[in-house]
Amino acid sequence: MDDTETEGVTVMEDDRVVKRNKKKKKASKKAKSGGFESLSLSYNVFRGIKRKGYRVPTPIQRKTMPLILAGLDVVAMARTGSGKTAAFLVPMLEKLKEHVSQGGVRALILSPTRDLALQTFKFTKELGRYT
Repeated sequence: MDDTETEGVTVMEDDRVVKRNKKKKKASKKAKSGGFESLSLSYNVFRGIKRKGYRVPTPIQRKTMPLILAGLDVVAMARTGSGKTAAFLVPMLEKLKEHVSQGGVRALILSPTRDLALQTFKFTKELGRYT
């Protein structure tokens, strides 16, 4: 198993939970690479991201999006306003553009309150405008 994960992200593999510890790094003032371009997103999903005004992924997005796009289940915690919704919606929209022969439900978002469900719905429509 690869141990390059960072704090706050739990990856669930094969019905077991693997929590990875934060690797110690020296303080650096270098700009972090790995914008949305590095995720190899489709043009339409990327266009929706740019239309929302996002330029660089937040830390929670940078840590979780590659894992979700790779097909892993992720449980993550972050502060309010940190970009958690986009962290799961962008990979979801990317995966939904792949056509499958069987019908039925292809994605399900569970929300604890009606208000949060409506907020997520509105954000999904804005982010997925071009998909």
